[in-house]
Amino acid sequence: MNDLTEISEKIKQLFTKQHNTIYTIRLVYNQYDDEVNIFFEQHKIGFPTKSKAIGRLPGTCQNQLLDIKNKLQQETKVTVMIK
Repeated sequence: MNDLTEISEKIKQLFTKQHNTIYTIRLVYNQYDDEVNIFFEQHKIGFPTKSKAIGRLPGTCQNQLLDIKNKLQQETKVTVMIK
């Protein structure tokens, strides 16, 4: 999965450890477009959550969401959620 390494590099660039900020990566399967969308979210306490789309994978990856989650979590050290 070459796309996954590019996505993890984007996440590492966006992940700046700031005080009182919660970071998560959200994997969302879009059944209408048949693709998996990946979002980087940061929530600073007292402010709204900012969500940025950082990539998408083909719908054939839907069956591998747990593997993708584990790989992204190991590479980036950021919490990954599947929606």
